[in-house]
Parts: sequence; C-alpha cells; structure tokens
Amino acid sequence: MKERKETMLNLDNTPYTLDAVAEFELLKQVKQLEERVRLLRQQNILTAETIRNYYGETRFLQVAESNAIEGSTLSVGETELAILKGMTITGHDPAYTRDAIALDQALNRLTKIAKDKSRITNIEVLQEIHSLILGHRQGAGIFRNQPIRISGSPHTPPKTWKEVMKQMEVWEKWSEDNLELAAPIRAVVLHAWLVHIHPYLDGNGRTARAISNLELVKAGYPPIIIKKRLRERYISSLSESDQGGDIRSFFELMMEHIEASLLGLERSAKQQPGYSPLREKLRLKQEQQLKIWLTSVKLLAQQIEHVVNAVVEERNGSCSVKIYENSLEIEDYVTLCQGHPVAMSWAFVVTISIPGVKEEKLAYFGYRSPMMYQALSNEGGVSLYWSVKNPEGYPKWKPDDVTGVAGIELTTKNGHGDEWYVRKNDSSIYQINTSKLVQNMVADLFNSP
Repeated sequence: MKERKETMLNLDNTPYTLDAVAEFELLKQVKQLEERVRLLRQQNILTAETIRNYYGETRFLQVAESNAIEGSTLSVGETELAILKGMTITGHDPAYTRDAIALDQALNRLTKIAKDKSRITNIEVLQEIHSLILGHRQGAGIFRNQPIRISGSPHTPPKTWKEVMKQMEVWEKWSEDNLELAAPIRAVVLHAWLVHIHPYLDGNGRTARAISNLELVKAGYPPIIIKKRLRERYISSLSESDQGGDIRSFFELMMEHIEASLLGLERSAKQQPGYSPLREKLRLKQEQQLKIWLTSVKLLAQQIEHVVNAVVEERNGSCSVKIYENSLEIEDYVTLCQGHPVAMSWAFVVTISIPGVKEEKLAYFGYRSPMMYQALSNEGGVSLYWSVKNPEGYPKWKPDDVTGVAGIELTTKNGHGDEWYVRKNDSSIYQINTSKLVQNMVADLFNSP
C-alpha cells in the first residue's frame, strides 16, 4: 500500500492552485477530520452498520435535495413515493419522478462500487454512474460533442468531444496518480473539476455530487447532502473555482458538509427508537421557536440593509445584505440549544461599498456562550456570531470574537422575537430592541477599521 501524502495536496495538472498558508490550514483541517473518524470508529459509532442506517434514513433526502438543485420540485415525501411506488406525482413534471428513480438507482449502485476499495474512480466508473442518473434519456454515459454554457457562470467549458475527452483523460490520470490522498481532498477536487469540464449535456452536477460521495463512502465516511437551500452558495463557490482556479470557498463548503455528515451520523446513532408523545410535543414547540428565531434574524438583516443604505446614499455608496433563507434546520437548532456545535450555518452577509472602501461581515449561528446561558436563566438556545474576511485566505471567513458588530454575540429568548440580548467583548450583557440594536450596529459598521 502506498504511503499517504501528509504534507501536500498535489494540485499539479488540475485547474486549481492554493497558496502555502491555505494549503497548510486545509491539510490541518483534513487531519482533524481523519482523527475524528478514527475516534468515532474506536467508539463503535462510525461502523458499517451505522453508515447503512444513516444512509437508509437520508436516502430520499439525498435524492430530493440533489435533484432540487437542478430544478426538481418534489418534496422528500413525494420523492419517497416516486421511488417506492413509481408514482407520478400530481402537479409536478413527470420527468421529476423519472429523475428521482434514476438517481436512487445510481446512488444504490454507488454504495456497491464503494465496497470494492481497489476500484479506481475513473472514466469507466463515471460513465456507469451517469448512465444510471440519466436513465433512458439521450446522452446517458456519453460525453457531449457540442458547446455548452454553465448557467450563471462566465466560465466556458471545452466545446468539442475531442476537447472534452482530452480534459477528462487528465482528470482520470490525476485520480489514478493520487489514490493515496485523503478522501475529503479527492472528493472536493474530482467534484469541482468534473463540473469545470462539464462533459455531459445534462446531469453534470448530480454526477459530480455522486462522485464526491463515492470517494467518501469508499473511505468509510458517511455520505454528504448538499441541500437546495445552499444552492446559491454552492454555485457561487464552484464559479469561484472556475475563475482563476480559486478553490478555497468550495473546499470550505465541502469540509463543512463532511463535518455535518459526521454530526448527523452521531445523532442518528444516539437517537432513541420508537414514537414518544412527549418527544413529539417538544419537537413541535422547538419548530415554532425556530420559526420565530429565523423571522427575527431576517427582520434584523433587512433593517440593517435599509438603515445603512439611507446613510451611504449621500456618499454614492450602497449596502447589500444577502440573507441565507432557512439556513438553520430543526436538527441543528435542537443541537445548538443543547449546547453542542454544528457545522457553520450562515445567517446573512452584510456588504457595504463606498468609493474606495468595501466592508463585509458574515453573521452565523452558534450555541449560546456560558455567559449568555447564565444571563438567560440557564436557557439553551441559538446565538448570532460574527465573522470577517480572513486575510490569510483559508478559510474565507474567520470568527470575530474581538469587536463584532454592536457586540460579539446576539440572541433572543426562545419564542420571543423583538428583544435582543447582546454580549460585548468585555463580557457584559445588555438588553435592547431590534430598532435600537440596528442603530448600534450601523454605528459600529461605520466606525470599524
């Protein structure tokens, strides 16, 4: 067996580059993931059985979300009906039922391929997976021989079959030459590169996501699910990787998803079986609290955009706030309320542009700090924290636990939307309503260096 490369990513002959700092940070993150996987195996949490169970629980979610990124309107429940019963769902394009059945068959085949550790991810494997994903559609398992455009991207993929084949042969050779690289690295590079080449007329994204999971499952990781709610961030990070080979954002997104899949598997392994009326009642209450919390965060973000734009208009500036709708799901909400971490969930990004100046801040969700927990009478919950652009480049954002915006942690009592509690960097905590909080935030944004 070849010795695994520990000190380099080996992006030679790929469209991508990473500077030394980003490479060092990324490799450190990969080693932490591998150590976590090792510990989970030691604890009998990450076993073949728990992965099978986790796949069974997420089977229809995987299919529904991957197809939704490409436009399918089937819910998870409708996807399950389509797959198990072969039903054409009323009110939806019949093609979505066929797509659901085909992708499910492809993912089932993928798990069987993954059992053969000696089988290399190459063009032959790729064509088999793509053929299953497209089913009986024209072009299944066949590289295109005409130009294609990637929606929302300025990148121009190779135009002819000969050009496509030439680039795919380089893709295949990199895969064969770098079998010893860690699975997360292979999953990211092969995924982004395949989308970059875009070798098929249809099904490129679904096939690339399947290839990522093939690499991960083969190495004993649980599969990841990139959800439709993250489509914009997913497409944007791939677009960045197409422009000048900047793959940092895509690495960051994929690493978050690998971390999330491990957290999801841990939750699945610890979950108590059976129906509990008390547990169901608590779940309904938590779902309502989550709706109120997300509404409060959205209102906060909208007010920031409105007030800042009023201020910068006279300076020929502008403010945009990108809100990541429904970016916190109930499972992660409950986990945060219990004081446990989840993979980073973005709330919104504030971008202020004035001639000669650009300021960006990212608000993300985390669990309450011990100080905030005590201040709210030991009530667990979710807080907003801030990140700023990382001058070292990777990860793209780094937590700001020094200045923040109006404070370094913001939260509301569970089920209460307008009254905010803010922790400053001196650990003091004050209470304030939304309008006044926005005023403090705007003042901080314009006073920040």
